[in-house]
Amino acid sequence: MEKKALKRCKILEMVKMKQLTQVKAAKLLGISKRQMIRIYKKYLEGGEECLNHGLIGKPGNHKIEAGFKMKVIECYRDNYKGYGSTFASELIYENYGLKVNPQTLRLWLLKEGLWERKKKMPKHRYKRPRKEYFGEMIQMDGSIHDWFGDGKKCCLMNMVDDATNTSFGLFDKGETTEIALKCLYFWIEKYGIPCAIYTDYRNLYYTKREPTIEEQLDGEEKVFTEFGRVCNELGIEMIYANSPQAKGRVERHNGIHQDRLIKLLSLKGIKDCEQANNYLKSEYWDKHNKKFSKKAISDEDMHVPLEKGQNLNEIISFCSKRKISRDYIVRKENKIYQLVKEQKINICPGNKVLVKTWLDGSVHIYKDKVELKFYEVDENGHKIPFSN
Repeated sequence: MEKKALKRCKILEMVKMKQLTQVKAAKLLGISKRQMIRIYKKYLEGGEECLNHGLIGKPGNHKIEAGFKMKVIECYRDNYKGYGSTFASELIYENYGLKVNPQTLRLWLLKEGLWERKKKMPKHRYKRPRKEYFGEMIQMDGSIHDWFGDGKKCCLMNMVDDATNTSFGLFDKGETTEIALKCLYFWIEKYGIPCAIYTDYRNLYYTKREPTIEEQLDGEEKVFTEFGRVCNELGIEMIYANSPQAKGRVERHNGIHQDRLIKLLSLKGIKDCEQANNYLKSEYWDKHNKKFSKKAISDEDMHVPLEKGQNLNEIISFCSKRKISRDYIVRKENKIYQLVKEQKINICPGNKVLVKTWLDGSVHIYKDKVELKFYEVDENGHKIPFSN
């Protein structure tokens, strides 16, 4: 069964079990109420099979026989080799009565090695002017390199302000969500919330996944990565570059770090990410920014301070949705959390909660933005000491 039919089947089954109204189901499927009634009636009469298109498994109306294809290719090879597909298709039809679409002929010739794609001239690129304001846009990129000279590659996650070249970054074993969130945390703590972040289409920042039926029912119209969710909550616009050259500012700074920082780390005998991060925060970035940053065109700072009541630890975290079980337990990543009886708000089994893991590793559970009290237990229900 095709993906579209599977989705329809799942929603129609929910309507049948009275978990969804037909009006809500029609909205999820993007169809009218009248069409929904017709499809649901058809589903009740014929089951899942009736949702598949009648032509599935049958040859298409425009399918071309293999013999015809070989005749056209032989005709081209013998008589019109080197001709363009449009002109050749006209001559083949005119002289041999074999009608073929020029685009189809071109694809056949490419596959047979009888035609080569013309190399396109590289696009003329114009240098993009710098942004005018500090904090208007931050370029972000991870540089994988042998930073400690031991043959083991790790990542320097680097952030560069587009207007001033002001930089900040941290080391980690790879280009992970955790190190990206840590860099964003330190940047906001020092400068404030930037207007936009300019990065690539790496799955750390971007996802093509469509929301599931359950997510749509919860009112989620768009799916975010963990980093994207944090930026969305903070009001930071995500801008995606189509090529490394588009992020020229941060790429050039990666080159500077690979030249200078490697030598400085070696001189100081630094051989791991933890030591390197301490050095970056205490000394390196201040010296680097003093040398390489420049004054913005405008004096205005576009960074926005945190709103009153906003908790940066709570926002910049790893977040997942869970349901409260019958015995008031919440599970996440092989951990079991027992909710206590006395809470600031009413809770009951089946309620959805948000489980957030802060960057310091502590776990926090929320319902309707209210933090719940809990303690960690083992499989036998015994309280584990030192849990929060």
